[in-house]
Amino acid sequence: MGLTEQLNELKQQLGREIPRETLREIGRFVQGLVQSGIEKTSCGTGERMPSFTLPDVAGRMVLSGDILAQGPMVLSFYRGVW
Repeated sequence: MGLTEQLNELKQQLGREIPRETLREIGRFVQGLVQSGIEKTSCGTGERMPSFTLPDVAGRMVLSGDILAQGPMVLSFYRGVW
């Protein structure tokens, strides 16, 4: 299954599990991001991000350059602690 299919499946699943008002609020938030023009100042596909330091899953600060020295890097952002 490709990424598009996985995302569509996730969207359908969330539509069954998340209250409608919550989905509407998420939609309003996304629309606000679109209207803000944030994509004009964000990195695009294939562009290099500036160097940064972020905590890893254990809370240790990690330099992006250290990770990139080992190979490609994938960033995953967690909304909160569950």
